[in-house]
Amino acid sequence: MPSEPASPADDDLVSAARRGDGDAFAALLDRHLPHIRTFLALKAPVPQLVDELAHDTFVFAYRQLGEFSAGTSFRAWLRAIAWNLLRAEVQRFARERVQRERFTAWQLEEWTAAAPEPSAEAEHLLACVGELPEPLRQLVALKYQEERSGEEIAARLDRSAVWVRVSLFRVRQLLRECVERKAAPADAETSPA
Repeated sequence: MPSEPASPADDDLVSAARRGDGDAFAALLDRHLPHIRTFLALKAPVPQLVDELAHDTFVFAYRQLGEFSAGTSFRAWLRAIAWNLLRAEVQRFARERVQRERFTAWQLEEWTAAAPEPSAEAEHLLACVGELPEPLRQLVALKYQEERSGEEIAARLDRSAVWVRVSLFRVRQLLRECVERKAAPADAETSPA
């Protein structure tokens, strides 16, 4: 991919911005923001990240103006910053998703573990799982009883991995709401009026 030529106007604006001219940096922002937003919109897994990462790109660029090499493409430099910020955000999201899934699996395991006297929450959870439509019960069984990965579940159900992730997210929400609904009457009975 051929590199973009440096725009003399960009170099002049960067030099002025380095000297503290806020209007010069605002001109760079006006010139390059649409391109950076489009770049991020094509790469970001969710649209909500576009504006946040575009903002973060320009904040980072402003703080690091001294690192920009005159004579090179300011737009390419901004794209590299945006790409690195996007990659870091996607990695953070993936780590958080794995942690949430592990916690949910642990919580379901704790609730469904064979105990002499199951807790009320565990009883509610088992009842709620039993109330799920068959395809969702099968999904829960594959994930939490058979401990299958999302890819294995997708292959077994002839669905996409994205469908599996989204469906598991939704079924966990349904189960949580169901358990809370079942626990609510018991809480109301034990609380003083």
